[in-house]
Amino acid sequence: MNLDLVLARFDAEVRANPAPPAGIAVERRDGLVLLTGGFNYVSAWDLTTQTMGGAVGEQVAWFRARGEELMWRVYDHDGPPGLAACLAEAGFEPAPPGTLMFFDLAGDVAGAPADGVEVRRVRTLEDLDGFVSAGGKAFGHEEAWQRAAFAKQLDDPDMALFIACVAGEAVASARLEMAPGRTFGQLFGGGVAPAHRRRGLYRALVAARVAEARARGLAYLSIEARDTSRPILERLGFVPAGRETTWTLRPYGLPEEASAASS
Repeated sequence: MNLDLVLARFDAEVRANPAPPAGIAVERRDGLVLLTGGFNYVSAWDLTTQTMGGAVGEQVAWFRARGEELMWRVYDHDGPPGLAACLAEAGFEPAPPGTLMFFDLAGDVAGAPADGVEVRRVRTLEDLDGFVSAGGKAFGHEEAWQRAAFAKQLDDPDMALFIACVAGEAVASARLEMAPGRTFGQLFGGGVAPAHRRRGLYRALVAARVAEARARGLAYLSIEARDTSRPILERLGFVPAGRETTWTLRPYGLPEEASAASS
């Protein structure tokens, strides 16, 4: 994999020209590309050290006036210099850093689940409840917004939700987002309930999404991996492309645990 070329392609295709899920709009203003709707997210930008302060300040005023949360993900290779400090000064709070990673779908992933584990794509509202519940067990809190958002997309070929079940109970979940005419699929979620870790469920969910993306004719997968997931993904053939930090602006008076849905 030519990592520089893949990274440039990712920036141009996924970030600068996003294909948003249902209910999310793409807006371009003040040198920014924003996704707005069910969540608000700065995807890409064309800023200089002279213009970034004004652009950041305008977004803070815009979203706080509406009582809405805004996320801004900054990668190692992004500019301009001083952007992270500018976001912090404006009131954005950083999440723990992750790692942007790519997988070349010309390769393969070995991820057969352990005996007694069933991995399947979410097709029903009952399985969607299991998906949300499994995410809650894995990450310590349920993302309740997912029920309403994903219930409308169970038949959407561009959104694939997966669960891993033990004795009929969903104990792990993961998501794959795709778009027509694109070369990248994006991986999200990928969590396993603590009592069921070290049984290959995470790897099995990765393998299921690899198979789905390959069937769609995609070329690469991308993921912003937590530090706990990165070693597993590297063993599966994912290549690190740099660190990333997601900065979040929360409405005044809204505690972190009650904040709006994240990606």
